[in-house]
Amino acid sequence: MQLATYLSVSRHGIFYFRWPIPSSDHLAPRSSVRISLHTRCPKRAGMLARHLAVCGVEAEQLVKKSVMDHGKLRSKVRDYFRAQLEDGKRRIDAGGPLTDTEKQGVSQSVSMLEDGNREFWHLMGSDNARAELDAFFAATDLPVEQYRDHIPRVLDEIRKARIGAYKALLQYAEGLETYDFTEPMSAAVSAPDAPEDATGYPGINEAVETFFRVHEKSANWTHGTVEKRRAMLAIAVEWFGPERSMAKISKRDAAELKEALLSLPANRSKVSRLRGLSLRDAVRVEGLPRISNATVNAHLSAFKIFWDWAEKHDYAPEALFQSMTVSAKGHGSKERKPFAQDALAKAYAALTDRQGAFYKKTSHRWATLIAMFSGARLNEVCQLQVDDIKEVQGIWVFDFNDEGDAHKRLKSSAAKRRVPIHSKLIELGLLDYHQQQQATGQEKMFPDYSYHPKHGYGGSLSKWFNRTFTQTLGIKTEAHVFHGLRHTFATRLGHADVPTERIQFIIGHEREGVTHQVYMKDGYTIEQTRDAVELFRVGKD
Repeated sequence: MQLATYLSVSRHGIFYFRWPIPSSDHLAPRSSVRISLHTRCPKRAGMLARHLAVCGVEAEQLVKKSVMDHGKLRSKVRDYFRAQLEDGKRRIDAGGPLTDTEKQGVSQSVSMLEDGNREFWHLMGSDNARAELDAFFAATDLPVEQYRDHIPRVLDEIRKARIGAYKALLQYAEGLETYDFTEPMSAAVSAPDAPEDATGYPGINEAVETFFRVHEKSANWTHGTVEKRRAMLAIAVEWFGPERSMAKISKRDAAELKEALLSLPANRSKVSRLRGLSLRDAVRVEGLPRISNATVNAHLSAFKIFWDWAEKHDYAPEALFQSMTVSAKGHGSKERKPFAQDALAKAYAALTDRQGAFYKKTSHRWATLIAMFSGARLNEVCQLQVDDIKEVQGIWVFDFNDEGDAHKRLKSSAAKRRVPIHSKLIELGLLDYHQQQQATGQEKMFPDYSYHPKHGYGGSLSKWFNRTFTQTLGIKTEAHVFHGLRHTFATRLGHADVPTERIQFIIGHEREGVTHQVYMKDGYTIEQTRDAVELFRVGKD
């Protein structure tokens, strides 16, 4: 029996209607309301569900009729880009006219912007659109709530204003190619401005705190992301001193901090020899293992993100930590490897042997098999809801999203995707398990997985897999961890000649470059994605 879109059945056979609640924050995950229809009759439940769905749509339309002051929006957009234009002119005055390559780059940007609102932002991707909105609302005093339901119009005004600003910048640059003695002296040859007053910039600690206040409200950061970035930026605050002006931190200072990171002992807070030592003293202690180059790069990336924001919002005179990453294969780094063939086969056999010790661990068994045959991340699997497994165009898929549960999180916008369910999972009975969860009124595929602010829903499975499962099977190595299933899936598809960008789409990995950003949620058909997923094999065949 095919249930209506918003219907579910409790374990007592009572039909329930579920409707997603519009979020007051366009970046926040969506929750839903669940209403008993007090009937066991499918026909009556369908009629009631259709009526309630119509009411729900009408209610949402009423909510969306919030007043938007378009004139005020245009005024703020104009001021926002006028400031950027003036900044661009100052840069030209200081560095000289634009090169032919730079002019061509600006002209190409104008051409892309003129393709249209929908086409341009689809090309740039949701992450860039989100960043643009965050920067705009952070720089203006416009109330976000008033424009939350009019985001496409806001983005269109931003796009049109950027076209005007770019054209004005090109016109200004062209004016510096000639001299017109009938006009006043150009700004490029006028008297230089007085040196900028460094006292106008805040101390680094104040800037960091402002950075987190802004982003904790506007960015979809998980608790873990916030804690990690706070810890990383605390290193910069300690190194430079909390009161040091952002204007007095130079590129040379940034390079010195990078060198210090390369000497930073691993697990600094847990090493008895380092207790009580300042950061500058700790990096001089010999004979201790250092943090890996991957960890160094994570710190440098956090610093770059912060200084980019600080420069853009006038908390720093320039952006630092640009192009400062180190080789990933330096000291302490570990090359991520896929599961060995025999180890993967052994794990699969243990999970599918009905007489085996691990078969009865239903949640662990299915969650591990889903990760093995989809390349999904640990928490993406563990937070799956019953409604996240659905049939689309005749193909059963995993709908990885952050809706329906306030604690559901995705690593990035690229992680929001639909992945066809491998035929082997269907053969093993995944849809039967899904139907069982649905029939008993369960909302989650794995209701025994509890949420933890730091580990999400995956803590229990991760510990079981990495400590018990692989240890018992005798396959425990540094490569044979739960995340290794994801790497193995991607590697096997690569060996099967699946294009890299398609693999990245399937596993929810950020694509690099403008070309790859075009391949978004609807970048491939369900059939194309299914054909790629089906190329994964546990065995060598």
